[in-house]
Amino acid sequence: MKFQYIRPRIKPIYPVYQLNDELFRIGAQLSITTEFEDPERKLFELVKLLDGRPITEIFKHMTESFPDLTEEDVLDGLDILSSENLIEETPDDNLEKIDERYYPNINYFSRYMTYDRNAIDIQKKISSSSILLLGLGGGGSNILTLLSGLGPKAIRIVDYDRVEKSNLGRQLLYKERDLGKLKVDVAVNALKEMNSTINVEGFNKKIESVEDILQFTDGIDLVICVIDEPPFQVQKTVNQAIIKAGLPCVFGASQVSRGRVFSVIPKVTGCFDCLNIHYTLHDDKFVEQFVGFRNIEFNPPTIAYAPAIFQLTAAIVDEAVRVLTGYAKPSSLSTQYEINYENGSSFTHPSWERYSDDCPTCGNGDSQKWEIFRYYENS
Repeated sequence: MKFQYIRPRIKPIYPVYQLNDELFRIGAQLSITTEFEDPERKLFELVKLLDGRPITEIFKHMTESFPDLTEEDVLDGLDILSSENLIEETPDDNLEKIDERYYPNINYFSRYMTYDRNAIDIQKKISSSSILLLGLGGGGSNILTLLSGLGPKAIRIVDYDRVEKSNLGRQLLYKERDLGKLKVDVAVNALKEMNSTINVEGFNKKIESVEDILQFTDGIDLVICVIDEPPFQVQKTVNQAIIKAGLPCVFGASQVSRGRVFSVIPKVTGCFDCLNIHYTLHDDKFVEQFVGFRNIEFNPPTIAYAPAIFQLTAAIVDEAVRVLTGYAKPSSLSTQYEINYENGSSFTHPSWERYSDDCPTCGNGDSQKWEIFRYYENS
């Protein structure tokens, strides 16, 4: 199927160069470099014309330079390049309406765009979205910095803590002068300095109930949850809230030497309570482990190393953008995406389904049926 080309161009992120009289390449990065055998130099000539000029000019030049070619042949050549994801429609004047700070984002997204998609639209989607960020610790403080460079329309931040000296090794949003101050106040002021175009609100609030979250969800498009206390319970509470609000949520947490990310889209993916059911059905020691861990009331020392936290927070924000825009397929839908700090690798856990008949939160199930829910507070 041929696209309706208007002003096609080679994506500016790719170099075009000849190897010899018969071979040329587009791209110069391992795994995304395409090599073409072109002894008659027809395709290379076409590629040289793909600089944003109208398709009518391209037809005219190619059919005059190579009389054996028809316009249909030229379209076939364009489709070959399009199938390799190498060409795009030249952006119109709408690019001028986008803040120049986001041009590098657009260039990055263009790598993932097929011909019928526009990288500018991805940035526009981000810039029209509102995000609720829960938590301003090692995760949230660094996530906020990353979000400032993406430029959502609005960010609403919720946290109740104050800046302590032990935070400064990894929560690099905060400075020594901020010691003792409320994190939300520091974060709001810092974000305004980083990106004054974002509408930012901060709320000094400890999340303890579903209602504590729902009061902040009006007008929100996506939630990012990086609250880690109390473990498991807070994820369950946030999960209940985002299901009620109908909002997608990206959850992230750090362990000793690994970090995990999972995302929930209400009524589409399995939710956090579906994950509890999944483990109950597939791990005969799950409930015992949960109860055993809960009973010792383990209060670990802070385990955090800034380079590791940055690996995790980068993954969280990228997943959030993928969920919001679909620029690429998310890695954390109905699965836990795990980052190994020790060697930089990542992998996904076995996926879990949405238990619409059994889940008491996103489905029609009864929590009394499942032993695991007895051990959560407020279940």
